[in-house]
Amino acid sequence: EKFVDKDDLAQWRARVTLAAKISGKADLAAPDDEGLARVIANACEGAISFAELRNASLMSLLDAGLGEHRALVQRLAPTHLQLTHRRRAPITYSLEQPPWIASRMQDFFGLPRAPSVGDGKVPLVVHLLAPNQRPVQVTSDLPGFWVKHYPALRKQLMRRYPKHQWP
Repeated sequence: EKFVDKDDLAQWRARVTLAAKISGKADLAAPDDEGLARVIANACEGAISFAELRNASLMSLLDAGLGEHRALVQRLAPTHLQLTHRRRAPITYSLEQPPWIASRMQDFFGLPRAPSVGDGKVPLVVHLLAPNQRPVQVTSDLPGFWVKHYPALRKQLMRRYPKHQWP
């Protein structure tokens, strides 16, 4: 059994690291492995079973450990982006690459530029998906994509997916 999902933990660490970098807050940092071990050890105190420990939710404990910075991390590095038609898409964070989002191409029609996080300082890399949910383009330059690549791609997509709108 897992106490925490390693991908969830990696995402959380990357979000906190990005928020710390953008905000310049010296006292905001994701705990290293030693700090993580301390959080787990504190959670173990008084617990009588592994199930009880798992229910304590390491991610909730880590979030609580951010204290006053919790809202700042949520604002600068949100977990989801609100898209058109009341759709929300998860944002993927990593320490090695810029944050990215994947959603249907139609969700980005009309956007003058790529969505961003970090109070507009960090553009998201956008994975534009066809109706079959496969990426047809990956870009952080939406205006350039609409001008340079979309016209040719539109013809292919119109043939392959005639029931969808391709303005």
